Amino acid sequence: MNKMRALIQDELRLRAGGPSPYVAFGFFVLAGVLAPFSLGPDPELLARIAPGYVWLIAAISVLVGLEGLFQEDIASGRMAVLRLSGLPSWAIALSTMSVYWLVVCLPVVIASLPVSYLLSGTGDAALAIAVSLLIGTPALAMLGATLAAIAGVVKRGTGLVIFLALPFFAPALIFGTRLAGAAEDALSAGLFLAAFSLQAVALCPLLAGLAIRQNME
Repeated sequence: MNKMRALIQDELRLRAGGPSPYVAFGFFVLAGVLAPFSLGPDPELLARIAPGYVWLIAAISVLVGLEGLFQEDIASGRMAVLRLSGLPSWAIALSTMSVYWLVVCLPVVIASLPVSYLLSGTGDAALAIAVSLLIGTPALAMLGATLAAIAGVVKRGTGLVIFLALPFFAPALIFGTRLAGAAEDALSAGLFLAAFSLQAVALCPLLAGLAIRQNME
């Protein structure tokens, strides 16, 4: 437990000091603020598309920060040192994924409140979108990080990760948009979204751990 806590603290220092959180946050805010200029000032149109649009730019923001998430640790030898510490590969992957959610996804969730209010014009709609992102972004972070680990095995970059992520992100985008838009099936969509995130948290660290081991052999 102490090793895991020390690893998470080390990951926080490493990831928070890198460019990924700022790039992802900057993209999300800019894409949200520029929407009225590119789509037009019609408040009804902006309110109608707000849930889906905010979810889409949030998903892209998650992908933007994945460049070199595991590859840099492997190339620098840090991953080999972590494995020598006795921690299993899945625990190393879980700590990296959890910290990635904290430094990249959580700021996006917080920023979604003013961005969603700008688009929807109501506080209730903005809060619903933020809550849906809070439930769904763990799945996006886990899936994206797992695909980044797999991309490292085949020596490909972010382009492959984005291509692979689109079909895997689809359930979260669909259920998240339904929940954020307060559709008739919003409760069911919220339950499905929560289940999807829990499943990703349970399975993705195992898959990413296997990819990391394969990458280092």
